[in-house]
Amino acid sequence: MQLPDSVFLPLLAGHLAADFWLQPGSWVQHKKSKGWKSGKLLIHSFIGAILPVIFTLQVELWWFIIVIFTTHFLIDAIKLRFNDSVTTFLVDQMLHISVLLVLAFVLTKATIPETFTIFWIYTVGFILVTNPLGILTGMFLKTVTDAKNTSAKLDASAWIGILERILIVIFILISQVAAIGFLVAAKSVFRFSETQKDGNKKAEYFLLGTLVSFVLAVIVGISIKYLAVL
Repeated sequence: MQLPDSVFLPLLAGHLAADFWLQPGSWVQHKKSKGWKSGKLLIHSFIGAILPVIFTLQVELWWFIIVIFTTHFLIDAIKLRFNDSVTTFLVDQMLHISVLLVLAFVLTKATIPETFTIFWIYTVGFILVTNPLGILTGMFLKTVTDAKNTSAKLDASAWIGILERILIVIFILISQVAAIGFLVAAKSVFRFSETQKDGNKKAEYFLLGTLVSFVLAVIVGISIKYLAVL
């Protein structure tokens, strides 16, 4: 059983959608203030457990919900004891994904129809380049700069980043890599006056954020293209 044929990809798509698209910022704040007693943590863990299983379209995997709910709750409850950082973010996601890997490759031999493999490869890739990589890029920038804004709120800049990464993935998938250069140039032109006004620090922050975001999107795009031909 190869990765594209397993139930791992729909499980991962469900996890990413639940963790990043269906978890409002108010829930995150409630979890931080109430800890493991937070009702939002229970609701989030339930959504994070049931959505991946629904995405597999396989009723016999119902028991995955119990395993994912329990582990998701425990992992998130432990994470609340630590400050937000790139390390905490990555460890949290690796633990969640490790549970899904064990379920998909060790505890079941279930597979998905071959006709759905490309769909799930693309779905996971495009979910990744939205909020998940946006949050990761923001956390990385706060780590290496003196940025004081610790909000993960999706403002206009965040949406621009999401659209940029989506375009980069599309360009890679249609073998128009040269278009990425035009995207970088266009963004630089629009932001030039702003960076000139605010000085070198602003320019460095903008350049670093752009490069990190673009590199992550390129990696996802190449990965999608590679998995699609397996």
